[in-house]
Amino acid sequence: MKHEVPEDLLMAYSTFSKIAFKSFDYSRTKLPKTSASILVFMKRHSQTRAQMSEIENKSGFIKSTLTAATDVLVKAGYVKRYRTDEDRRAVFIELTEKGNEKANEIEKSMREYVNEKLSVLSDEQFEKLLDAFSTIKEIVNTLQNFER
Repeated sequence: MKHEVPEDLLMAYSTFSKIAFKSFDYSRTKLPKTSASILVFMKRHSQTRAQMSEIENKSGFIKSTLTAATDVLVKAGYVKRYRTDEDRRAVFIELTEKGNEKANEIEKSMREYVNEKLSVLSDEQFEKLLDAFSTIKEIVNTLQNFER
């Protein structure tokens, strides 16, 4: 059965995303947006160590942007960058304890920001939103399993 998503639904999702997430002020993190995003990405994907090409593929960041953002993280002591003897071409980054703490701090700040944005909703609207996201999460899991 062919399913079509109504255009207004896609626009509603895009608008919600902009209001709730994309307008987050990354200056709160004292890191450039991409650098902060890499820390959060690694934390959310339960990865303390990852190959740069894997982060590039999963996050959508282009290699040059990822390299520059990682330079910032290395200088700040949030990640270590290294190569292995097995494959000198592969570059890995690893979260340090300081990086893990910073990722937690960024996530907390983002949660507070989103909660502040959503505080204008009634209890009923908030419950509906949570139900909708639970459904979306289930569907995303189904789609991810289908892609494998």
